[in-house]
Amino acid sequence: MPLNKLNLFNNLDISEKQFLQEYWHKKPLLLSKAIDVSKLNVFPDKGQLQKLSCQESIQSRIVIKTSDSEYDVEYGPFEENDYNEINQYCWNLLVSDIDKWLPKSRNILKYFQFIRNLVFDDIMLSCGSKGGTVGPHLDQYDVFLLQVEGQREWSFNHNKTTNPQLMKGQPLQLVSDFNADIKHVLNPGDVLYLPPSVAHYGIAIDDKCITCSIGLRTPSHAELLTSFVDNLSQNISENNRFEEPEFNFHPSVGELTENDLTQISTVLVNNLKIEKNILLTWFGKYITEYRSLFHEFNDSQEVSDLINIEKLEPSSFTKSCYYKREKEAVLFVNGQQFFCSLNLAKLICDNKLITAASINILPADDKQVIETLYEDGSLISCH
Repeated sequence: MPLNKLNLFNNLDISEKQFLQEYWHKKPLLLSKAIDVSKLNVFPDKGQLQKLSCQESIQSRIVIKTSDSEYDVEYGPFEENDYNEINQYCWNLLVSDIDKWLPKSRNILKYFQFIRNLVFDDIMLSCGSKGGTVGPHLDQYDVFLLQVEGQREWSFNHNKTTNPQLMKGQPLQLVSDFNADIKHVLNPGDVLYLPPSVAHYGIAIDDKCITCSIGLRTPSHAELLTSFVDNLSQNISENNRFEEPEFNFHPSVGELTENDLTQISTVLVNNLKIEKNILLTWFGKYITEYRSLFHEFNDSQEVSDLINIEKLEPSSFTKSCYYKREKEAVLFVNGQQFFCSLNLAKLICDNKLITAASINILPADDKQVIETLYEDGSLISCH
């Protein structure tokens, strides 16, 4: 591995392969001094975070701890003078989607090249007062907790928790029977990895504390099933309707029969086509739209402007993935499907810069893909 390539495991006793085999999705791991402190300047400071929370389009919330078992939650946008009023309390501000609003912050993801685009959700930052916390809780997704400034103490269970007891009457789903078996204090550059369902409790040790949460989220089975069935149903004619089965003796007016259930079962089985091409097209579009802000905040652009642009890059709101077919690929970008070269798919999905010189030597089909993605704002000029 080249020494100049950023990697979370470069200076650690554990390798990336070891981590993926032994810890990924399975159990927590503390990675001390994993990230060079000089690389943390891509993040906003506490004052800048508070200003971001005052913007209407940015999702933010403040958790105020009023006692050991009482929490209040206020949702943004906030006013700057709100922070003067809450300083008498123990509070914690959380600002989501930092990677979209401050694209420079995405540079930290170079340490996490083993994470696929389709599971990356967002970068969230939190700050607040000494003692600031969101309480003991667990998440249904993987998370890397990176300490940016100050210190935060993390208590957590080594094993996953199922069916936890929750605090009653609280606006947050907090674990009432939380008993940690591990505690660590994180300093700038330290990273704590937590898999899904591991109960944890973070408390700011000082007022300077800023913690970065790199969230990796996948759809639930219910979400997948709902989307897939909805996708299939769009291609079924309204003329195909449930028909009553034939009866030797007609049932009474209010009766539902075994024959009805058999008929319904046949309809469902016959229409649930689990074919590779159907799965690929549906899932590629679905996963690149899952929890996406793109269609709400993207800006359309004029294709004619491309002639004056030297470099292109994916918008910070863009989500993409591809399916390899030898030297070609099926590319998915923000819910759209394209057929292009494997080279172009990798350039886009790996967030590589696309230069004017490289565009000139691309085949016509690839150029058309670039034009479409530029026009809808998926690709933007790199300054």
